[in-house]
Amino acid sequence: MSRQDSRLRYRAVARLHAENIDQGFLPILGQDFLALLYQAIDESPDSALILAEEEGQVCGFIAGALDLKPVYRGLLRRWPALFLSLAPSLLIPTRLWRIIEIVRYSRKAGKGEAVESLPAAELLSVAVAPSCRGRGHAEALYIELARFFIERDQEAFKIVVGSELEHAHRFYRRMGAEPRAEIAVHGGTPSTAYVQQCADIHVSR
Repeated sequence: MSRQDSRLRYRAVARLHAENIDQGFLPILGQDFLALLYQAIDESPDSALILAEEEGQVCGFIAGALDLKPVYRGLLRRWPALFLSLAPSLLIPTRLWRIIEIVRYSRKAGKGEAVESLPAAELLSVAVAPSCRGRGHAEALYIELARFFIERDQEAFKIVVGSELEHAHRFYRRMGAEPRAEIAVHGGTPSTAYVQQCADIHVSR
């Protein structure tokens, strides 16, 4: 794949994220930042960006990682583009603080043994274009991410889901994920931490 094709795909993923995962903070940082973030995820050996396509166009994606530190390093290696993408947000104190929170986020967010025992592997984000839903893309992407983790000797992965995302909660439970802890991330936002055993994934129609 050419560099130009790769950039177009990262832009397509950024657009899908911005349009379909709009409850979080990342879309506020802009599609330029999101494209850089997903490029860093795709290029790190400890993370994965998996795409779904229809008629040659990206219609869905899933991203996951064993460790976000290499992703952050990948972002910093492109510091001129990163700075330009974040420049508008750096001038707004509340956004700057949220950026710092995101960088500090780790799998030990929250308190208690249940949180500290969560798997290292994590599903970071998943989205499918509304016009392409109901065709099994989300389920197929989920299974492919599990395979990525299995290939890296991971038996399970976690998913942190905001309490207000009812559709997401239904999807993860249907796929076999089990709630393990209630935590607060990114400024106290209440969330549920699920754990998905890779061997237990099932699809119920």
